[in-house]
Amino acid sequence: MDIERDYLPFLIFGIICLLCATAVTIGGFEKMGIWMEAMYPIFMLFAVACFAISWIRWKKTTEKD
Repeated sequence: MDIERDYLPFLIFGIICLLCATAVTIGGFEKMGIWMEAMYPIFMLFAVACFAISWIRWKKTTEKD
């Protein structure tokens, strides 16, 4: 396992965070609860950061050295 070129864990965590943020947006306060509403900005931050990290690492694997 090459840590600099391993993008899959970041991609999976980004998808999970995006699904949580989507559930909060669609479900709202009544269905998701107060703690999910409070975590919405953190879910979005982690989703964007993980997608960016996975994109950068994926681009490094596809480029020829």
